Parts: sequence; structure tokens; C-alpha cells
Amino acid sequence: MTCHHRVFLFAALVLAVGPGTVEAANVQMTIPQGYFARNIGKSSLTDPSGATHTRQDVAGKVVVAIFSDPTMSQGGAQEKWSDLLATQSDTKLPNEVALVLVEDMSEAGMFKGIALGDMKKQFAPHQRPFLILDQTGDVFKKFGVPRNTTCILTYDKKGKLRDVEVDLNDQATVIGRIKAITKELLAD
Repeated sequence: MTCHHRVFLFAALVLAVGPGTVEAANVQMTIPQGYFARNIGKSSLTDPSGATHTRQDVAGKVVVAIFSDPTMSQGGAQEKWSDLLATQSDTKLPNEVALVLVEDMSEAGMFKGIALGDMKKQFAPHQRPFLILDQTGDVFKKFGVPRNTTCILTYDKKGKLRDVEVDLNDQATVIGRIKAITKELLAD
């Protein structure tokens, strides 16, 4: 399909659906095929210190959640995205966005104890991203996140799923999308 055809189809879609369908400064929020939890829900998870956290902890906030595994294959991706979205001045999200790292500890295998020990040593209650642990992998299943992967889900202030980033290879595009989407959601 040529660029001209894509522009025509996009224009036809906007005209057919009506104004306001293009969201987040011309960045279309997307949810790919498959099941992804449409709402944050009522699950509770603990942080490395053992404190329990629920949806109420982020009530009224835009939430960007990095879902990942503490494994050799995903460790680099979760560290990269945590750093990009939390600390690097040119890519970090505003402090008004609740940035959460959800770790599927069931995937850690025989290294679970070592990984948990390291997390406990490095954990600080007000760090970004805020680290929470899914000890059994059940929350990953509820949210529809595939195992042995890193992906980023964005929820609006009401806890409704607005965007899913599963292909994290194009860093600039993903960061641009997340920043534009969160800016729009913060303005709502």
C-alpha cells in the first residue's frame, strides 16, 4: 500500500467516524490482537519490602506499567525502559504519571531468590518506576501479558486501558508515542 493510499484511508476513517477519533496529538492509541485487561481491576501486589499495593494507590492518575520478567532475556529491556521513562531528562515521563514496573517472579526460576534479594536491597519506597512483584504470574495472565516478554501498558485516570506497546525495538517511536499519549491523558 502506498503512502498516498494510507493517507486516503486514514482521511476516510476520520470522516466516517467523525471528529475527535484521532487521539494524543495525532498518535493513535492502540491495543493489539489478543487479550489485554481493559481496566486495571482490583488485583493487589506487593513491593519488595512486602507492603501491599492496590488500584487505590494510583487512583486518579495516568498509569504507565512496564511488565517484564527478571530473567536474562528480559533484564536488559526492563532496565532500559525503566531508565528511559524514569530518569533520562530527554525521555522521562512527568512525575504526575504513575510509572510502575511489574515483575513476573514466576519466570525467575532457580534465580528467584537471588533476584528478590537484589530487588530488596535496591528498593526505595518512592522510586520511579515503582517496583511491584507478581509472585505467581497470575496478574500477568489477568492483564494478558505474554510470558518472557517486556511490554508497556498505559491506563488513563479512570483505570481504562488506552495503549499497549509490545514492539519495543524502535525506541524513538515508542517513547514519542508514550509521551504524546500520557500528555493527552494528563490533560483530560
